[in-house]
Amino acid sequence: MSRGDQRERDRAKNLAKLQAKKKSESKSGDVQKRNEDDKAALQAKIEAKKAMKEKQAEDAAKESTKPKPKPKKKAPPKDSLDDLLNAGLAGNKKKGR
Repeated sequence: MSRGDQRERDRAKNLAKLQAKKKSESKSGDVQKRNEDDKAALQAKIEAKKAMKEKQAEDAAKESTKPKPKPKKKAPPKDSLDDLLNAGLAGNKKKGR
């Protein structure tokens, strides 16, 4: 009876299961040392975020001090063809009879 590639799939599945089990095991080393390292990493992250906010505030202040460009004046609207044709015509006036 031939099993094909089932044996290879079972080996890969077992390897993944062992890696997941190994990953879920508790971390090695001193707990207090790990806590200090985590605290230092968190403080560094907080300082970096604070510096980024200050830089954004400075950039916003620089943007507000820059003179804003004046908007261009719009050209007066051109008369449409209907307006030009109807300019001299009076509405509903009958010429003398």
